[in-house]
Formats: sequence, C-alpha cells, structure tokens
Amino acid sequence: MKFCFFGNISAALKGQTIGGGELQIALLAKALAQNGHEVVIIDPSANESFITIEGIKIIPIPNWNKGLRGFRLFSYRIPALWKLFSQQNADYYYVRMRSYLHIIPYLVSKKIGKKFIQTIASDIDVLSLSSKFKHEYKPNFNLFKYLAVWLPNDLVFSYLLRRSDFVVLQHSGQELNHFKVRGKIVFFPNIFNFKNLPVVNQPSKDYFIYVGALTVLKGADNLYQLIRSIDEKQSVMIIGQARDSRSKTIVKYLTKSKNIILKGRLTHSESLLLIGNAKALISTSNYEGFPNVFLESWAMGVPVISLKVNPGNVLNKYNLGICCEGNLQKMKTCMESNEAPQFDRGKLISYVAENHDFSLAGTRFISILTKS
Repeated sequence: MKFCFFGNISAALKGQTIGGGELQIALLAKALAQNGHEVVIIDPSANESFITIEGIKIIPIPNWNKGLRGFRLFSYRIPALWKLFSQQNADYYYVRMRSYLHIIPYLVSKKIGKKFIQTIASDIDVLSLSSKFKHEYKPNFNLFKYLAVWLPNDLVFSYLLRRSDFVVLQHSGQELNHFKVRGKIVFFPNIFNFKNLPVVNQPSKDYFIYVGALTVLKGADNLYQLIRSIDEKQSVMIIGQARDSRSKTIVKYLTKSKNIILKGRLTHSESLLLIGNAKALISTSNYEGFPNVFLESWAMGVPVISLKVNPGNVLNKYNLGICCEGNLQKMKTCMESNEAPQFDRGKLISYVAENHDFSLAGTRFISILTKS
C-alpha cells in the first residue's frame, strides 16, 4: 500500500524534532516503510527532495514562500499542493494536528477514490470551538491570528473529523462528543523507539524533572504555583523554554528560586539522560494528547506525577505514576512524601515495550485499517 503524509516532518526524520505530533508522524512513516509499504511525505519545510534509509520519499514544495503573503496561498500554495497530492495517487492520505491546508489532501483523496485519515494530536482537539477559544487562544489572544489562522484551522478540522474515512485517537479518553463522525473511529497509541536510549546504572534520584515548552496551555501557571508551595528541600529541574509572555515572566521568578535548576533547551539525548536520573517526571499541563515525554520517562524507568493529564487512565491502570486530578495540594504532598521512587522500574519499562514499541507499530497500524 502507498501512504502519503503531509507536514513539516523532514526535521523529525533527521532527529531534530520540532514537536510531538511531527515526531509521531515520522515514527509511523518509518514503521510503515520498514514493513514494505511505499511512503511519501509532502513537506513545505524541506529544502530538497531526498529518500531516507528506510525508503521514505520526501517531496518539497519549491518556492513555498513565493509571492505576497496572503495572495500566495491562492496563487501558488493551493495549486502546488493540489498537483503534488494528486500525483501521488496514494491509497491513504494521512494528516495530524489542525491546519486548514489539510482540506487539500482530503479533497484529492475523495476525487480519486482513496482513503483519508485524520489523527487527534491533543485532547484539546476534541473540545468545542468555544472551549478551544477559552483554553488555547484567549490567554494570548491575537485577533489577526485568530481570524486568519486559528479559526480556519479549527473549522477545517471539525469538517474533516466528520468526513474522514478514519479518525485515529491516541487513547480511550479522547471522546468525540462534539462531532458526528461518519467514518471509523480507531485507537492507535503513540509510538516509542527504544533505540539509542542512554543507560543509567545508578541514577541519582535527587530531583524532580519537568520537560517541555512553558506555556499557559501547558500549565506554566500551575508549575509556578506548585514551585511556590513545595518545600525548598525538593529540587526541580526544568528543561524547556517559555513560549508566551506570561511564561517568560514566570521563568524570571524561577531564576530566583534556590531549589530550581533551569536548563533551557537541550538536545534529546541530554534530556533523556537527565530524565533517567530523576525521582519522577512532573507534568502540570492542562491539555495533552499522549505525551511523548511520558513514554520517554517510563522507558527510562521513571514514574510520572501528573496534575491533570492521565491519557486513557493509564497512570492508574498500569501503575505508572500518580494523577492528582487537578489538585495542586495533592501534587505537592506526593512530591514531598517521596511516593514516586516506590514504583517498579521494570514494570514501567515493560508497559512501553508491550504497548508502544516501534518494532511492531507498522503491523499494528495496518491491522486497525484493514480490520475496520
């Protein structure tokens, strides 16, 4: 079978991931290619065409930024995308996340009688338009961006959810209550590749660790309140950068805290090594999908203490950590009582190997498509 993916994926294929959604597309593309399927990725960010060692063909869009902003969308980008998607004649067209440009591969797939797959990237994707506005856009509102990008993205996404041949959910907690889906709703958990994981034989376990972008949506305010309340004997390492004005203010405060270790942005391998030495990974995010950093933490034998995020209730079901049900006081108590080190390291690793391992991902994905 032939699969056509769309997105800024080439960097993730080279190990330079710009986001969790892009990483998951790259991993699925590799898994399918290694299973013998033909895989192409149309990537506006790619500078040149190339074929990966797995056989994935990257197709760039020359002169993507040609012309005047706004006009080039209709004069060049849409025609160029329509032509490239039509030329692929793929059996499946796959998109992830929210973008109004996804309407083009969908329309192409319908015109040539092929299948279209829309995958949920975050729990916020399945919220209503009003809830998205409240939780995602309102904290850093920009009228131009909302009207020109954010709202069109959400409207097209809602349209595609209702009409896609397959809607892929990351976990059972993602419910499409706001959408009347015509196609098949299937579950496919995020993929994790154990290759190149660092070995930590005698982890120090003398700090908690937060890994990820610092934004209001990702719970920067929650992190700020948590750190203000916990005993200064508890060290917290933070890997990541502030992405909005409120979070930048929070970081300035954190630099004055004696028990906070700010690392900024690090390489993936550096982050994994520091995760492996931590007592537990902490998450104060308001919305996620199935966080890649959770999988990385468990694969390193490190439990998760999460304020709200508990994808498909896996923290409780598989004893992978503690979900505090939005209660900051409970999270504070968990950290100060040293509950996290009591989790079985081997069981954490086994969970990832049994449910998310890259080696069988291609087979699992084909199975959910052909059995539906």
